[in-house]
Amino acid sequence: MIRIVRRGGAAAVGAMAAVTLALSASPASATSGPTFVDNWDARCLTQGNVCVHDSAYFDGRTALYEGVDTECVTAPFGVLAAVNMTGKPVNFYATADCTGRSYAEPAENFHSWLSAGAQYSFRI
Repeated sequence: MIRIVRRGGAAAVGAMAAVTLALSASPASATSGPTFVDNWDARCLTQGNVCVHDSAYFDGRTALYEGVDTECVTAPFGVLAAVNMTGKPVNFYATADCTGRSYAEPAENFHSWLSAGAQYSFRI
């Protein structure tokens, strides 16, 4: 016969539930993935968001990232333009892992960089 001894099980379950609730209640980060939107979707102009475009003319594919943080984000395509509505500069990199030379997109601004070539990752 196997005997199961429960000691502190309620406390462990309660702690695990608290951690799960805290994680599920946290805002989405850019690392959770992009939302593909129409060009100049209103959310691209919402405080805290970044929209990236595969065209230097702000048309073509557009990916919206909400709640951008300091984690490196790999873009779903080569980025040639961005709208940065965060309160901080966003650095764009030609590599997929946020290494090497970067181009800084100023806070609450938008730019394209056709002459610099496509950028494949970014972070604050």
